[in-house]
Amino acid sequence: MCLGGHLAFRALLDKRITAVVGFFATDIHSKSLGAGVNDDSLERVSKEFDSYTQELVLFFGTLDSHVPPEGRDLIRKTLRDHGVKFTFMEIADAQHAYVRDEFSKGRYDSAITSSCLGFLFELFHRKLTIDLGDVERKTEKIEHVC
Repeated sequence: MCLGGHLAFRALLDKRITAVVGFFATDIHSKSLGAGVNDDSLERVSKEFDSYTQELVLFFGTLDSHVPPEGRDLIRKTLRDHGVKFTFMEIADAQHAYVRDEFSKGRYDSAITSSCLGFLFELFHRKLTIDLGDVERKTEKIEHVC
């Protein structure tokens, strides 16, 4: 969460890490983590990501003042452009740190927190506890149907 979300994101640089969930990860879009305020997290993760074994889930609130809409758009577009396997969720009307407890200045939302944790548990269960064998990649045309 927050800075920890950014650090979890960077954990994907280690190919042994197969699943990451980040809640309102700060500084990815602004490159302002660490010394020199010029990190390369987004570029490195996007270019070095292993779409066969790694998966990412990111959560943000639409009212997050730490990661504005333009920042979220940059993150999403960069990941998509590089073929990163990810789920990107923007929670309507949620502020930064909406999973904190009742002492978080009115930002806490227990229902949304529960839903987000469901995504976390699903990903971690699927990637970390179930051995379904190697991923089989097929190139197929997706049919456009309703």
